[in-house]
Amino acid sequence: MTASADHALLLLADLGEASARAHTEATLVPAVSAALSRHLPLRRLDLRRGAAAPGAPEVRRGAGGETLAVFALRDAEGAVGCATMALGGGAALDVSPALLEAIGRLLAVALRQVQVLGRVAAIARRAQGEKRTLKEELDRVALPREVVAVGPAMRAIFQQMVPLVARQDTTVLVRGETGTGKEVIARRIHALSRRAERPFLAVNCGALPEGLVESALFGHERGAFTGAAARHLGLFERASGGTLLLDEVGELPRAAQAKLLRVLQEGEIERVGGEGAVRVSVRVIAATHRPLEDMVVSGAFREDLYYRLQVFPIIVPPLRERPEDLEPLTRVIVEKVAASFGRTPPRVSAESMARLWAHGWPGNVRELENVIERSMVMSTGDELILSAPLSTAPGATGRVMTYREAAQRCIEDALRAAGGKIYGEDGAAAALGLKPTTLQSKMRKLGIRKDVEKG
Repeated sequence: MTASADHALLLLADLGEASARAHTEATLVPAVSAALSRHLPLRRLDLRRGAAAPGAPEVRRGAGGETLAVFALRDAEGAVGCATMALGGGAALDVSPALLEAIGRLLAVALRQVQVLGRVAAIARRAQGEKRTLKEELDRVALPREVVAVGPAMRAIFQQMVPLVARQDTTVLVRGETGTGKEVIARRIHALSRRAERPFLAVNCGALPEGLVESALFGHERGAFTGAAARHLGLFERASGGTLLLDEVGELPRAAQAKLLRVLQEGEIERVGGEGAVRVSVRVIAATHRPLEDMVVSGAFREDLYYRLQVFPIIVPPLRERPEDLEPLTRVIVEKVAASFGRTPPRVSAESMARLWAHGWPGNVRELENVIERSMVMSTGDELILSAPLSTAPGATGRVMTYREAAQRCIEDALRAAGGKIYGEDGAAAALGLKPTTLQSKMRKLGIRKDVEKG
């Protein structure tokens, strides 16, 4: 057939619109084939990227009586490939070379566009992967401000163990004395996991009334017991998709332990008064300060639940065993409490820091927070004054530093950080809030010998 000028313009407009909507080579051929089929008796279209093409459009008779139109695909940058249109019968023998050249230019631009888009998409995917990898690495080494991990024990937990287990949905058992920061570890695991955008809920199992433990954890149906006026969703359903911290898990009664084991094994709960199982997807982190092994022996804790919780244990050392963390912890807590009081953080003197180092901290970080908050209430000036004696609680274990040892360590650390200098704004005396002469006097009393440069 002979394509009139109007017909040719309509064909090219339709082809250009179809080409613009295609974003990949896989969608380009179907899109332009459909557009061409509305104007020509197209049987098939073959686009070959980079293939040799004749110098001028060529129309010839093909096998089976079809007409083959072969033409180059060229754009402003040069040859892109070639195209072959198979048309029904001899109807297209009169298609003009000018029309074929115009079709070829449009297809060349479209093919070049999807190639560029493909490269851009590949670069974007690679960049996204690199961004994700970089974020994971930054999350691993750049801890939040509230997390203090200076000593090797805490660095191993936060920079090695936590990122490792966060990638999986493995059940974690965090063990350590009261106040060591077990919930901080649980929140960090959640923040680095694929569940980070979903809820994080925490419950102290020891604080739940015995008769309401199952209702609190697993929920209840309306009328399940006196006072159950409506359906209640338990913590497992409310945390579904996220993470649930069961703090002091050793305090759970035996009946609740059996139901917890079922959740961990089957991913199902049953509300109190319910008649069917409810599927939940919850990452469980348990925490305890109690000796679960002894409780298993005595029968107070289920052995099968113990092994189900003990998949990935994390042992948190007490504060007295990581003295490197005490000073940075003090600094962070002072700033946090000062912000809550709406005041400028007071300076912690060398004497106060020495007293803190000399204490055994049986209550760990929680006790440190309480001491600092109480002292902040009593300190009205720009220096933190410890308001009460810090005596080791009965039953506390582990050797703690004497006051002399703590003061000596405090000064030696300041000298080390200042490169041995006492004088000047960057000297040890300024860091400790002392006059240089006062610091030298204390050094003599404590037997600290150091060559000093006057800055």
